[in-house]
Amino acid sequence: MKTRKLGIAAVAAAMLFGVTACGSDDSSSSSDASSAPTEESSGDCAETYQVGWANLDAGILYYRDLEAGLQEFADANCWELIATDAAYDIPKQIAQIEDMIVKGVDLIIAAPGDRDALVAVYEKAKEAGVPMLSTGNNLADGNEALEIGFVGTDWEAEGVRQTEWMVSKLADGDKVARIGGVGATQYVQKRKAGFEKVMGENSGIEVVFNQDANGFNQEEGLRLAQDALTAHPDLKAIWADSDALALGAVQALNERGLSQADVLVLGSDGEPIAFDQIRSGEGVDYTIALHGLQWGRLTAEVAHAFLTTGSTGYEYFIQAPTEGVSADNIADRTNEDLR
Repeated sequence: MKTRKLGIAAVAAAMLFGVTACGSDDSSSSSDASSAPTEESSGDCAETYQVGWANLDAGILYYRDLEAGLQEFADANCWELIATDAAYDIPKQIAQIEDMIVKGVDLIIAAPGDRDALVAVYEKAKEAGVPMLSTGNNLADGNEALEIGFVGTDWEAEGVRQTEWMVSKLADGDKVARIGGVGATQYVQKRKAGFEKVMGENSGIEVVFNQDANGFNQEEGLRLAQDALTAHPDLKAIWADSDALALGAVQALNERGLSQADVLVLGSDGEPIAFDQIRSGEGVDYTIALHGLQWGRLTAEVAHAFLTTGSTGYEYFIQAPTEGVSADNIADRTNEDLR
């Protein structure tokens, strides 16, 4: 809950409770969010805010970077950030949010791991007067009244962008595989809709493999890519729902001695290894950089605006920074630039 603070020593004590967890010519789809306001960072905090952060899975780099952006803002702006990690366990994430509600935090930021299953706990928060800000993922359409806003992107449009880049490199008669993500998130469901929309408009290119993984990890990408290549050794592209899955696909190609020049591999997230492979021309060819650190900073700014003014300054949707990254636009940029 919001409390009065006397000065630097009190702020330092409060901080002890904060938890730190962890191509295309597309340009960024939103303004840069790299500069967090620090008007309260001089050391004397008249007030501090207790903010909950219900992380979906700190094992995913995007979510670790997002949390780093939140923590950076918290340290500079008199927040006590209470962070949890559900490790993609939906009942666990629900229980963690319920605990934050009971504690009476001032605001909860959440990346809901299931767009339907978390509706009930958002309703509990609303009944308790605890505002919920969604980031990365949001609730199923029609539940906007339970959220003070959604810091995100149009995941269907992101799926379209990734698929259009792939299609631009292929020809009629080529075969592609899709390795989807896990869970009933807006991220997975809407990106799949974007993939299917573009492929439906390009019927000359055949989707011969379309399966969802059991996790967002390289092992699952390897397993499913092996299955796809066994059934269809003449694949020309592998479209994946994350960079970790895409890296597993690269591993499968390497293990079979297949030329990566002959098979496109596409991912999403912005893993440093993926960026390195794009630069070298060996491995992943394209990714959607989600700029998790910048995303976290923007999320914190929106939350802070609500805490201090009662409004996010937006009606509901707040566009986060994303961009398509390929050999066409990565040459003069570092991995840190792309966080």
